[in-house]
Amino acid sequence: MNLGKENEEVEFKQSTSELVDAMKAISAMLNKQGHGVIYIGVKNNGDVIGQQVGENTERDISRMIHESIEPRIYPRIESYDVDSKKYFKVSFEGNNKPYSAKGLYYMRVSDENRILSQQELFSMIRRKTYSDDWEEQITNYTSEDIDEESLKSFYNSARNCGRLDLEEYDKERLLSILNLIIDGRLNNAGYYLFGKNVTINLKLSVFATDEKLTFIDLQNVTGNIYQLVNKAINYIHSNIHWAVEIGERTREEIPEIPVRAIREIVINSFAHSKYVAETEHEINIFPSKVVIYNPGSFPDNLTPLDFVNSNRSSIKRNKIILDVLFRSKDVEKSGSGFKRVYDLCDKANVKCYFSTNDYGFTFGFSRKNDKVSFNQRTDIKQDLTEIEKEVYNFISSNVKITKLELSQFLGKSERTIQRVTSSLVKKGYLSRIGNNRFGYWEVINKKNCF
Repeated sequence: MNLGKENEEVEFKQSTSELVDAMKAISAMLNKQGHGVIYIGVKNNGDVIGQQVGENTERDISRMIHESIEPRIYPRIESYDVDSKKYFKVSFEGNNKPYSAKGLYYMRVSDENRILSQQELFSMIRRKTYSDDWEEQITNYTSEDIDEESLKSFYNSARNCGRLDLEEYDKERLLSILNLIIDGRLNNAGYYLFGKNVTINLKLSVFATDEKLTFIDLQNVTGNIYQLVNKAINYIHSNIHWAVEIGERTREEIPEIPVRAIREIVINSFAHSKYVAETEHEINIFPSKVVIYNPGSFPDNLTPLDFVNSNRSSIKRNKIILDVLFRSKDVEKSGSGFKRVYDLCDKANVKCYFSTNDYGFTFGFSRKNDKVSFNQRTDIKQDLTEIEKEVYNFISSNVKITKLELSQFLGKSERTIQRVTSSLVKKGYLSRIGNNRFGYWEVINKKNCF
């Protein structure tokens, strides 16, 4: 009988006399894959040759693993008899890396066990610190504590982009599919993404100078991740400059900073944040720059340029949150977000920069100071409600945006969006050209309100 070939998850040992070397394989597999299998009584080529089994053989294997591997693991040891040849299968798994064997740390590369260098070990420890199990921790909240508008907004977006296979909206099933609820209780990822009374803080500020001395505007808001992402993006849209180009039939506003780049960095900030007590994100708008602060350090001493200049894979702090945002196309898993941002800014001739420290990550966009071409879009008439201002600003950015898309971006029902757009048309801020399917919005410059 032949069991195949050795690989990154499988190792063959001819007898228990090779247990010391088997411990290295266990450490290496755990550090690479998080699981693995050791077969004892099998040649390197996969042929089962059998192992002499005594009364304490299985106990000896278990004791060796217990005394050698740190942190502790609890393997499954099974014995088999094939053609009167007895062999053992030792299965193991663990998510508490790095794992050592007799005080040394190994990494599995193909079918080899290579000892980790000091720098590689340090990097692994940093990654463990960066990505912990916070998301998976179970809360006392249930599906009744979910904000329905936020979750429905996500559902519509994920369905429309083909990344969610759920024909009809079903809150319980959707939360289960997204791994956000276990035995009726939400985990941290589920509650922070869609909860009703989440206490994530977002500070929104506009300053008169490039120093944090004089506020023009200061707001402190709280909410779940989905709510705050939209509030942050809308706040930036409302407080940067926009150039106006008049076409034959349309009035197009062009932002001084690419809207897609702003959205990418804001979402990245919330997706990779470290969520602890009193977590606070910041949007700081200065005359010469827009600065977005994420309360979560960057991994492994890397920088955005490491992802821009290479094909490096994304390092995930909040894997569940990232998976949810991936399904609605808010982020990509490939680590390509920073490259897209730099490409967009390069085309728009906008400089961007970053800085890191032990507690957080800051990304900034330089602003254009051409006041002849750009006008600040902050003086919308006071006869508009907050939701009307939000809808107006989104439509101003994209006159072809649909009511469904507005519903998804703002986390509001389509009925609410219909009511708000009708109000904006009635007040003279918008008009609709064409039908709902093929038409577009016309933004009206009413009484110099821009």
